[in-house]
Amino acid sequence: MIYYFHATVILSVLLSSIFVLRWRRGISVHFPIIFVFIPIINLGYLSVATSTNVDEALMANGIEYLDGCFLELFFFLYVMNFCKLKMPKIFTAILMTIGSVLLFIAINTGSNGLMYKSAELKKASGVSYLVKEYGPAHAFYYAMIAFYLVINLSVIIYSLTRKHTSKTNSILLLIVYMVIMLSFLFGKVFHPALELLPASYLFSQVIFLIIMSRINLYDVSESAVSSLAENGSIGFASFDLKMKYLGCTEAALECIPELENLYVDQMLAAENKNFAQILECVDQIRNNNDSAFFYVTKNDISYKITVSHLYFGNKRKGYQLRTEDNTLESKAMEALRLRERQKEMEAEILKLEKTAAESANEAKSSFLAQMSHEIRTPINAILGMNEMVLRESKEPGIQEYAENIKSSGRTLLSIINSILDFSKIEDGKMEIVPVNYDTASLIFDLENTIAERAKMKGLGLIIDADESLPRTLVGDDIRIKQVVANLLTNAVKYTEKGSVRLIFRKEKEAEGKVFMSVSVEDTGIGIKEEDIGVMTESFKRLEMNHNRTIEGTGLGLSIVTGLLNKMDSHLEVNSVYGKGSTFSFTILQRVADPQPMGDYWSRAHSHTEELRAKEKLYVPSAKILVVDDNAMNLKVAAKLLGLFGVKADQVSSGKETLETLAKKQYDIIFLDHMMPEMDGIEVLREIRRQELVPDRTKIIALTANAIAGVREMFLSEGFDDYLSKPIEPKVLEGMLGKYLLPEVSVNG
Repeated sequence: MIYYFHATVILSVLLSSIFVLRWRRGISVHFPIIFVFIPIINLGYLSVATSTNVDEALMANGIEYLDGCFLELFFFLYVMNFCKLKMPKIFTAILMTIGSVLLFIAINTGSNGLMYKSAELKKASGVSYLVKEYGPAHAFYYAMIAFYLVINLSVIIYSLTRKHTSKTNSILLLIVYMVIMLSFLFGKVFHPALELLPASYLFSQVIFLIIMSRINLYDVSESAVSSLAENGSIGFASFDLKMKYLGCTEAALECIPELENLYVDQMLAAENKNFAQILECVDQIRNNNDSAFFYVTKNDISYKITVSHLYFGNKRKGYQLRTEDNTLESKAMEALRLRERQKEMEAEILKLEKTAAESANEAKSSFLAQMSHEIRTPINAILGMNEMVLRESKEPGIQEYAENIKSSGRTLLSIINSILDFSKIEDGKMEIVPVNYDTASLIFDLENTIAERAKMKGLGLIIDADESLPRTLVGDDIRIKQVVANLLTNAVKYTEKGSVRLIFRKEKEAEGKVFMSVSVEDTGIGIKEEDIGVMTESFKRLEMNHNRTIEGTGLGLSIVTGLLNKMDSHLEVNSVYGKGSTFSFTILQRVADPQPMGDYWSRAHSHTEELRAKEKLYVPSAKILVVDDNAMNLKVAAKLLGLFGVKADQVSSGKETLETLAKKQYDIIFLDHMMPEMDGIEVLREIRRQELVPDRTKIIALTANAIAGVREMFLSEGFDDYLSKPIEPKVLEGMLGKYLLPEVSVNG
């Protein structure tokens, strides 16, 4: 039995140590006092159990009276604080005084006889224990215990009726108190030397640690409420990871009044439309989205309700709901949408007005398809003709201009591709797509992106690229470009004089992977030290559902952080106010070609020579027809096909296509999608209906429409394949090899 008392002391000290490790500011001050007292009280029980004489046992027994004299008091003060009730200081002082006097009497009862008239030390099962005749002070001690029993139970039961206290924590506190009281009343029912109170104190420590961990979450919620409550136009509510309600601000009740009926720790249920939409948003962001939103109209005011993750440091602790007045923004967006449709899509509006069943999503899809065609058509001509310059010109100066045009054109094309990726915009998903990319070209493109802007401000642009970086890496270069371009843009924007430095370093390479660090240093205005932490914390609270390649559209550092998180990285910020800032990150990439990159500028420019030296497919006997209503596009396609020895026939309308196919057969037909009178799909259907081509003839959709799902749409309509404008020579070469010489492996 003696091992029981030893174990209670050791375990209580261990649990108190765990508390010290987890303690932080903001936790009720009564917690540490309770955790300190429990090991001391358990030590008193152990000392009695190992005593060899009455005086030693009485002294140790006095320590046990810390329970009724002070532990009960601090438990009561904690429960009052938990219920957000205030105790008069004079009342607390009186209870402290009474407890101190009783403790003094208990410790010195051997000499004063007030707590015990007499005491005898006995031993059973190897454990010492006292047989006592109680004195007058002990009756007063029992009265005080009864007093604490009544008021503690009353306050805990009262907490169960309050909406803004945790019912789970209240029940845990009630269980703790009942276990301690029962142990006090029936402490020696099993054996005269066995005390149950030490075990009950261990149980209480475990429950208090559980409560403390839950308070961690409430502190996060309370902090967020405090900061957002300062802005009267923003409402806030929070839930834990199981969607248990934690609290809300008054502003949140203006658009979702049903929140007022919830109790803290109550599970949110889809009992009405608003709650159902909240739960639907949570389901969306659990699938790796950063936030989701819906709209509510109350009293003629439109509110945007955004649901996102709730963080404590780097740990996800629950979900936060933010409400904002969206009326003015909604009206402005509606007016802008009407003006754009009137100028650019009158025909599409007439079509939509006739089809009442079409949804807003279909309208957006049609708009984006039209915009894709209109924007990408001239880009096709620019990049196509520029490709000819790259391949045919031998003048270094002209080559450099053409390379810059190609780099900038590709950057513009990547922006358009992302803006027009309707499916990603609609569902808020952001995907990382790893591809092989040339490291030098990545750095060269970033230099071109920011060089002109830095030059206009008179800033020095320094590119410091580690020549030992692998030549070819595997990763999402578009995402990396977006992150770095945004950091460079911010650096130039907030730097008035001095320079901006872009640094690429190889940190570590092993097992076919490399850690590449990227830093952007500036000599700009810098950031105050006290603002860096606040800024970093805000990254996780802002919306991050923008598309990844929307450059120049006001992407904030929160979006950069979201992209880096997707690539298992994070942004680090170092700044000296008034002197400049450094933004950096380290990203893990797979290595496709481990050869050192060397000088990035020379490597990027060598691509032109590689294009000339590379062996290309040569199929002069191929019979190919190109159909496009744009004369420049026909010229570009013919020039590109000429690289492979093909002299293609060209027609500019669906009607000419049908007439030509009635007279001549082809191996491949490149058929444009958007044409007047008959579009590409209508022409294809007519070709199939009239059986104008044999089965061996491949009909490939040629289109500037590059929104998500277009490839699947063309294949479902009966096309054999899909080729997007601007036409990439490598892609065209691969397609010719696939359908003309399937047994031949084509370079590139």
